[in-house]
Amino acid sequence: MANATSMVLDGRPVRLVCHMAALSGTQRRNSLAAIRECIEAGAERIEIDIHSLTGPDYIVFHDRRLDEHTTGAGPIGKATPDEVRAVRFLDDPEARPPLLSEVIALTAAAHTELQLDLKDWRPLDDARLRALIDTVEPALDRMIVSTGQDWNLQRLHRAAPDLRFGFDPGHYIDHAVEGSRAFLPRTMGAYGYRDDHPLAFGRTEPVSDYLHERWEQIAKFAPGAREYFINHRLLLQMLGDGFDVTAFLHERGIEANVWTVDYHGPESLETLRRLAAAGVDRVTTNTVPDWRQAAA
Repeated sequence: MANATSMVLDGRPVRLVCHMAALSGTQRRNSLAAIRECIEAGAERIEIDIHSLTGPDYIVFHDRRLDEHTTGAGPIGKATPDEVRAVRFLDDPEARPPLLSEVIALTAAAHTELQLDLKDWRPLDDARLRALIDTVEPALDRMIVSTGQDWNLQRLHRAAPDLRFGFDPGHYIDHAVEGSRAFLPRTMGAYGYRDDHPLAFGRTEPVSDYLHERWEQIAKFAPGAREYFINHRLLLQMLGDGFDVTAFLHERGIEANVWTVDYHGPESLETLRRLAAAGVDRVTTNTVPDWRQAAA
């Protein structure tokens, strides 16, 4: 089967990841229908959002509450698997958010990799950790868990050392706030990055030296991470400041993946060219067909 998410741009390979399992854009994101479409098209990897429940399963859902988009109510973490089965989307009474166990079953015979983006902020207790480990056990060879909550990655790694995971460092250093009123880090540091660390309080050295030191520290937050998931604007700003974070990670045997890079017209190709030239390993996007058509 042809790989629907690989392309070549200026002679460089680009591996695309379907954000929330979005491929054609005709299916609801994070849905079983969208995941099935990706599998049938031969997507190499899909990213979906997961959140723990009160009970032995996880929900595939981006938001932290059921209220806004479904007939359910309250925070996701207090819902049970049976309650998730009972809710329906407000704009589609025939559909509901899937359970992670249903995704694992759907993808059992597929070669598509699953990136499970964990949305829990609370420290995961033993029951919630065990629910995740048991649910994904059949898919360990084609799955990675990603999150910015390093405290949960550390707990997960201790409980299941063979489970692959990746880290998003955006709570510790970032380029900009992207449309959210609740954001971390809170401070715009002296070097032009959002960074609450004391090193960012005043400028005492070249920006590239500051960035190298910060990433030496950040690399300790999630020991064992196979991949880093980085805001693409952050990566490009660091490149402009003389720090090649992709090379930094590759030297440590870690892949560098960027999010979320969408096609908005021919000018978008320059961004993708810069990322490809930087050697990033994967690019998460909502617009796979548009990228492939633009690069053809």
